[in-house]
Amino acid sequence: MCGICGFVCFEGASDVDSDVLIRMSDTLVHRGPDSRGEHLDGNVAFANRRLSIVDLDGGSQPKYSEDGTVCVVYNGEIYNHRDLRKVLEHQGHRFASDSDTEVVVHAYEQYGDDFAKHLNGMFAIALWDRSLGKVLFVRDRLGIKPLYYSRQGRYLVFGSEIKSLLAFPGVEKSIDFEALDMYLSLRYVPDTHSIFEGISKLAPGHMLSFDVNSGDIEIENYWEAVSCLGEEVNESQMIEEVYELIQDSVKIRLMSDVPFGAFLSGGVDSSAVVATMSRLMDEPVKSFSIGFGEDPRLDEQAFAENVASSCKTDHRNVNCTAAEVENLPRLLYHLDEPFSDPIIVPFHQVSRLAADHVKVVLTGEGADELFGGYTRYVSDKRVRQLGRLPRLALDSVEWIGRHVPFSGLGEIVSQAVEMVGMPSHQRYLRWVTAFTRPEKFDLLLPDFHRIVNNGAEQLYEGLVKEFEGVDDTSQMMYVELKSRLPECMLARTDRITMAVSLEARTPFLDHRLVERVLRIPVDYKVRGQNEKYLLKKAVESILPAAVIKRRKQGLAVPFALWTRFGINEQIKRILSAAAVKRRGIFQAGYVKNLLDRWSPRQARHSQLIWSLLCFEIWCRIYLDGDLDPATPLSEVT
Repeated sequence: MCGICGFVCFEGASDVDSDVLIRMSDTLVHRGPDSRGEHLDGNVAFANRRLSIVDLDGGSQPKYSEDGTVCVVYNGEIYNHRDLRKVLEHQGHRFASDSDTEVVVHAYEQYGDDFAKHLNGMFAIALWDRSLGKVLFVRDRLGIKPLYYSRQGRYLVFGSEIKSLLAFPGVEKSIDFEALDMYLSLRYVPDTHSIFEGISKLAPGHMLSFDVNSGDIEIENYWEAVSCLGEEVNESQMIEEVYELIQDSVKIRLMSDVPFGAFLSGGVDSSAVVATMSRLMDEPVKSFSIGFGEDPRLDEQAFAENVASSCKTDHRNVNCTAAEVENLPRLLYHLDEPFSDPIIVPFHQVSRLAADHVKVVLTGEGADELFGGYTRYVSDKRVRQLGRLPRLALDSVEWIGRHVPFSGLGEIVSQAVEMVGMPSHQRYLRWVTAFTRPEKFDLLLPDFHRIVNNGAEQLYEGLVKEFEGVDDTSQMMYVELKSRLPECMLARTDRITMAVSLEARTPFLDHRLVERVLRIPVDYKVRGQNEKYLLKKAVESILPAAVIKRRKQGLAVPFALWTRFGINEQIKRILSAAAVKRRGIFQAGYVKNLLDRWSPRQARHSQLIWSLLCFEIWCRIYLDGDLDPATPLSEVT
């Protein structure tokens, strides 16, 4: 595990000082505090910051081919590197270390540009082939590890995080307003965009080839989940096969020469990982959980402790309080882009706890998108059923919803009726939307109305077309697997764990398991009102019955509790009319109205305000440069 960065030059040798490469790599020291390595020649400058996990003595980077013509730096882990090494040795390759990085070098020598198809892991790879005059950049199939790049004149600049690119001369800190539009919709920046104009993400499952002689760039996908559809088997065989894949996925992710553990929420996903680990390990699993002891509605400690007791783990728990919000500027610095999921606050706290005891954790990320774990999958089915009613009946339902005395119910009913008439991609997007299109027009100053081009809707529409001819729920799950999972869920996990030099591994995103589950009919995932039916059946024999039977709760933050400790006053200060006018993007009156009408128990209203807060803090750190990320939120003026 590490951070990588560097630059590639075409039309002659580079004239950039090598000190630039050092400055770029210094921005990634949190990703790799154990060592640093560089490779520089006429065209190519690679740097690596290493967090030593496997082959502690021999795993330094870069790694080279025996003749020195191929050079590799990479971020991640190749879980099948030992099996692949045996194959390559049989084919005549000779190894100088036990490092998985060296396996990448020889895999490329053996398989050429198809080498990534032979890797099982999470990775972002930069590979220089001097003999062919090309550099390859490769990102893992599901997007677990990030890779950013930017074309700067004669240079292609790359890095694991945007901050490393910003250390390269000439890379400007200007907002990509198309990305801002999508951030306002989704609370993160999706797809291949970044918030900075001219800086892009390499998409999951893609390879970028850069010719150092011509400067030409070619991008192609080497893996596509949509091609895996089709097959059915009987239920008992399917359940057995899925658990065997989960077990093997966990097993190969126990590869480590340093202490490791797991995050444990008490939900099915993380509990299944911990229970499987406990069956494979000779010592107790070190498990870590987050609690909200002051808000019993959100607190899952009892479920986590039930699983910990059942699996006999070495368990630790930490309580998240309003004081943790003080770290928000630091977290937004590590995220590089505006990101307004408040879960980053407790997630950072539990990551800090884990990092005090281990260097690697296994997590449950990806199970919801794969097995149908979000409540909106069930809710979307209800909306489609509602759409079968005559128009007069729909109008009556909406009228009743608006006039019932229960707070918030009318808004829910009105939204459901509104969604009935939407095309599928618009309906899927509506479930996760922050600011709607009309709200963005109200929020933005008139000069910025041009940016409201519905980029998020276009993204969802394109993904729906990739997955046509299947049921709505499968389609919705696929859209989220391709969009929200990599650039929201996995981006959050990578940046926050790496901020404390902790490696996170995701067994549910083993590509073999993903391919298998995508072939399974949706009724085995969302059955009636029961989410994750198949996963629960696959792991029910190794988990307490209470965990299997409980409804999904999901990690949420207690906004109402936080505001009682003054967070609302901090937010109103940072988003004051004067501050909004200085930023010059949003309508100060609209923001003031949002704040004046805010009741902290209104979840969606809180999301909108939190989105604006995170954007303003991000601007002060990255655009203005006048806010030290170490500044507590209460001291931000």
